[in-house]
Parts: sequence; C-alpha cells; structure tokens
Amino acid sequence: MIRPAPAPLKARRSWRHLRTQHLGASWPVVAINLGVLLLAALLTWLAIDWAVVSAVSPWADPGRCSLASGACWPFVLEKAPLILFGTFAFAERWRPALVSAVLLGMSLVTLFQAWPGRWQALGWIVAIALFGSLMGGGVIGLSVVPSAQWNGLPVLLFLGAASLACALPVGLLLALARRSQRRWLCYLAIGAIETLRGIPMVAVLFFGVFVLPLVFSGWNLSPVHAALLVLIAFHGAYVAEDLRSGFQSIPAGQWDACKGIGLSHWQSLRGVILPQVTKAATPALTNTAIGGFKDTSLIVLVGLHDLLSTAKMSFADALWQKQALEAYVFVGLIFFLVSRSIAAAGKRLERLQHKTG
Repeated sequence: MIRPAPAPLKARRSWRHLRTQHLGASWPVVAINLGVLLLAALLTWLAIDWAVVSAVSPWADPGRCSLASGACWPFVLEKAPLILFGTFAFAERWRPALVSAVLLGMSLVTLFQAWPGRWQALGWIVAIALFGSLMGGGVIGLSVVPSAQWNGLPVLLFLGAASLACALPVGLLLALARRSQRRWLCYLAIGAIETLRGIPMVAVLFFGVFVLPLVFSGWNLSPVHAALLVLIAFHGAYVAEDLRSGFQSIPAGQWDACKGIGLSHWQSLRGVILPQVTKAATPALTNTAIGGFKDTSLIVLVGLHDLLSTAKMSFADALWQKQALEAYVFVGLIFFLVSRSIAAAGKRLERLQHKTG
C-alpha cells in the first residue's frame, strides 16, 4: 500500500504556529475562537447589508423606505438639522451652525497644536464670546434665545471643550495640593478628589443643575453654565489622579538634582518636573478626555437637550417612527469621529514627546 507523502515540515510548523499563537493551544479553544470569528463575520455582513446593500440612498424618494429592508438614509438627510441644532428657531439655525463650526475648528487646532499657544488662547476667547453672543442673542440686532433652546451639537461641543480645558488646570491644582506638605491642604484635596470620584456623575449633575442655581441665585446661573461647573469639577478630579500617577513616576533624585543646581521649588516644577509628568500621564489624560467628552451626553438626564435628546425628537414624528436606529447611528458616528480625533491627537503628542526626549 502506497502511503501519501507527509506534508512538508515547514507547512506543518506554520499551521501549528497559527493555531497556537492566534487560535489557541487546544482544539476546544480553536473551535470557540473560530466560532467567534464566524459570528463576527456574520454580524459585519449584516451591518454592511443594512447600511449599504439594502439601504435607501439619502437622495432617493423617502417613500421607498417602506419597501426597503435596510437603512432609510433620506430620514437622516431630512432630520439632520433637527438632530444637530434641536429646537432652535429654523430661520436662526445659521447661528448654532456657525458656533459649531468655530468650536470644531478650535478643537482641532488645539488637539493637533496647529497654532502657537497665544493664538490658541485668543482663538478660544473669540470662540467662547461667539458662543455666548450667537446662542444667547441680544447683541448686534440678534433676537434673544433662552438657554432652554440651546440644543444639540453646539451645547455638546461647548460643554465638552470648555469643561476639559478648564479641568486641566483644576486637576493640576488638586494634584499639587494632594502632594503639599501642609496636611490640611493635602487632606482637603484628597477629600475633594475622592468625593467626586466616588459619587456617580448623574448625582453630581443633579446637584449642580438644581441646587447650585438656588445657592447662587443672585448670579443668574443658567442650567448650561451650572452643568459646565459640575463637569469641570468632576473631570478635574480624574485629571488630578492622572497627574498624580505622573508625579509618582518621577524619581526623587530629580528633585534633589534641581536643588543641587540652585533651582527653587517652583522653578524645578515648571522647568523640569511638569514636562516629565505630562509625558508620563499623556495616555491616561487622553483616556480621560475621551471619557469626559462622552460623559457630556448625561446632561440629557437633567433636562438639557444634547444630541441623544434631539435624536429622539427626530423620530418622534409619526412619519419617521421606525427610523430610531438611523438616528442613533448618526449620533454615534459623530461621537466616534470626535473621540477618534482625540485619540489620534494623543498618539501624535506621545510621538512628539518621544522624539524630543
């Protein structure tokens, strides 16, 4: 009986390497991993079929949506202004559109450090002034719009960008206070950080939106500004912990070396220690920034209308009640693009830090 020639040793080794390194060491594990891969492939195909193959083109007749088994993109095209700008007056929607464009532009400029620091600061001052002027009105002949009608993308971008930008110095102060030799200041910082990190953000938001305006009634604190203060404090606690991890990575000899060359404590901190701390804490800070931006969607729970709330408004129409999935996919894509931009900026900053040593 003639036996078939055995497979080449190299081919057998390559299959064994593929199985042990990527699929698992035992056959049950291989079977489970292959099943997961097949399930992932099936789900991917179903998503592509729903979004592309069986979908209705955005420029097609909306009447075809009732016959199609896929996505109804004409719904998104028609309801995009409502999802993005909410209940803002139709004739005045150029105002939130302009505000959103400016805030997005400044966010990208800051993330990728396209301008020098002074120009960035000036740009943010102009952006915040435009947000207050265009959204609120009452200047240069613009009609007054109450803050209850500030909905959708402009509010999300304003709260996300402003809270994270202000949380950085707040977190740095808390981190420095936690390392202070004055015990009362250290314990005060620890109490603030652990309290904010130990309470759910929803509870903090309820306190800020409903209690702070009562406490500071003379300040005319709107829900948007109250939510901003809460987000700054909440994210500042997490930034403080990120920076504390960076401080702990610095050897004690760095401080001794600074003292040895005659630098004061603040000179050492600013010129030697802080650059190394931010370099070590950049991955954690990037993660906090992404989480902080996504957490702004929780403002819907305290009566402020973000993108999720305006998405619900879009399919509340009797003609579009079956298009909830398309609305949430559109909103999810916006969150994904912004979060991906933050992650890309964080990776770019890490590469620059490694190049500069």
